[in-house]
Amino acid sequence: MTPERSSGARARGATLLLSTQWLRYVLQIANIVVLARLIGPADFGVVSLGLAIVGIASVLGDFGLSLAALREKSLSQAQKSNLFWINTGIGAVLALLVAAVAVPIGAAFGDGRLVGVVLIAAPAYLLRAAAVQFLVELNRRERFSRLAASEVGGDAAGIVAAILLALLGSGYLALAVQGTVAAVVSLGWAVAAAGWRPGLPRRVEMGSLLTFGLSTLATHAAHYVTTNVDTIVMGAWYPSAIVGFYSRAYQLVMLPLLQVAAPLTRVVLPRLAHVADSLPALNEALARAQRLVSHVLLAVTGLLVVCGAPLIDVVLGVDWLPAMQFLPILAVGTVFQTTAYAYYWGFAALGRSGALFLSEIVGRVPMVLLIVLLAPLAPAGIAWGVVVGQVLIWASGTFVFAPRAGLEVGVLVRASLVPLAVSGGATLVAWGLDLAVFGPWPALLRLVCLAAAWLVAAAAIMAVGGRGDARLIAQTLRSMRPRRSA
Repeated sequence: MTPERSSGARARGATLLLSTQWLRYVLQIANIVVLARLIGPADFGVVSLGLAIVGIASVLGDFGLSLAALREKSLSQAQKSNLFWINTGIGAVLALLVAAVAVPIGAAFGDGRLVGVVLIAAPAYLLRAAAVQFLVELNRRERFSRLAASEVGGDAAGIVAAILLALLGSGYLALAVQGTVAAVVSLGWAVAAAGWRPGLPRRVEMGSLLTFGLSTLATHAAHYVTTNVDTIVMGAWYPSAIVGFYSRAYQLVMLPLLQVAAPLTRVVLPRLAHVADSLPALNEALARAQRLVSHVLLAVTGLLVVCGAPLIDVVLGVDWLPAMQFLPILAVGTVFQTTAYAYYWGFAALGRSGALFLSEIVGRVPMVLLIVLLAPLAPAGIAWGVVVGQVLIWASGTFVFAPRAGLEVGVLVRASLVPLAVSGGATLVAWGLDLAVFGPWPALLRLVCLAAAWLVAAAAIMAVGGRGDARLIAQTLRSMRPRRSA
């Protein structure tokens, strides 16, 4: 395969994978819509709290080895097998530990429902850990259709199971079982599709893989703890219904980031690792990726902010409108996460896991302290603590750690300026129209008009000041189209 055709195949693989992520996004939104009509905020809150407490097991089960395997140019069969057994062994221990702490967690928060939530979730951590290297194998072989099928199939199965149980009146248990069912289906599908089977553990060189994995694990663990401590603190201070409102707002804001930027890493990182020996080539690739991903994510964030109230009214129901006290605040943090994502890719491609960890921890320690300090004042104080932490993480990467790693920060920051101007300007225009005209209208009509106004304003701003980005987007879309064979 020639380099050009390899690049085209990778682009089309990215298209398939990202298209699938948007399908997963639609499935998750449909899931939220249906279950919000069947299950109340209090049940959502208790499940969010339980999973926030024990969900760190997912990060520990991966152990950073998926990223370590993805960035390696070659892996032997023995190394792959060892990685599988390490992941599976860690997952088995974690599943047992999670099950063991179910009763103490229920007692600590004075809610017996947490016991059932944690026990139902426990097997999923073994299943997900066992699936890690099968999914990596699919990714390394660029079998993106099979990788996508494994993820979508698991999501769909979990959603169907949750809806059926909710219809039968299972309440919070329907929500708790969703992740475990998804993990079962995803593992089975990945094993069948990967075309690879692990052998017995063997003595082979694993030092660099484990070192990178352990360093990355520290970053991911810090990220998990600090992105879930808000839910835990919320559960400690406020009723489960408030936790439910907060978790729905957080999920609406974070779903685009999870469904686009995180999966895109699996396509982008192997490519970046191949050009990491040349800093100019790496920086050029990072800037291009930053421009593209910023347009997508900031557009969704802007639409969520301006359309949030009518969207929640139409999609979730009027009972969920209190979630709007959190949604615009959390969206500010998402903007800084989006504009800092290129640093994450750059550190990972260069193998600078230490810089990645330090750039994150500088902002996440103050984030935790602010959440704890602001929590007693008001529920929204927790959201503001999250935002300040995200600003500090962005600042530490921009002014300290990214320049030291050789990343061209000025280029990467400028890559986000047009997307910020397009999304920010369109959001202000639509917000002004909402205050002046659309506010009193029925929720559905208001939602449609706000979205249309935002899109028209965004197109106008792009036409005036973003023609270069428009050409880049068009060029990228053309490269992703399937090619006819000769």
